Amino acid sequence: MSVLYTYLEDLLKQPYALPTVIATVSIAAFITYFQGQKQQKQKTPESNRNDSDTKKGSSESSESAAPKPKAFALPSTPLPPPNWSRSWTSEELSQHDGEDDDKAIYVAIKGTVFDVTAKKAMYGPSGGYHCFAGRDASKALGKSSLKVEDCVADYSDLDEKERKTLDDWYAFFEKRYPIVGKTA
Repeated sequence: MSVLYTYLEDLLKQPYALPTVIATVSIAAFITYFQGQKQQKQKTPESNRNDSDTKKGSSESSESAAPKPKAFALPSTPLPPPNWSRSWTSEELSQHDGEDDDKAIYVAIKGTVFDVTAKKAMYGPSGGYHCFAGRDASKALGKSSLKVEDCVADYSDLDEKERKTLDDWYAFFEKRYPIVGKTA
């Protein structure tokens, strides 16, 4: 490793050093990538033989897919049907911010209230997304903001890109968290 550092130090002393460093790093990245591809291909025939011994006709696509981080995984059980009959005031919603262990944690997006209690580590008091809990976080999600002052229901001033981001977040929540009502 010290040889690499020495080489890079010498490179930086030369004229036109930055393009040379960029080219060197790019080549190293390609080599690393192709070595990983070669190793993956070498492992695939053996794992395919094992799969064909145990499961005839199984697909190979699941082997090549990278596992999703647990935080983004879809729930293992189907979500309950949405409860559109319940209407939440902002005062009622604010009581479900994770501060009270006896209450569920709710986040509202575009007027839809989601139960995010299953991810208490993320939305609870010590979680990184606690600022969304007990609020309609539409504007903040559209702006990709973790500021409490951006956690408001009115998202009318979002530009087109931010509205697309908000729609993506809504779809994300809709697939992962039960709908427990709408905001009043």
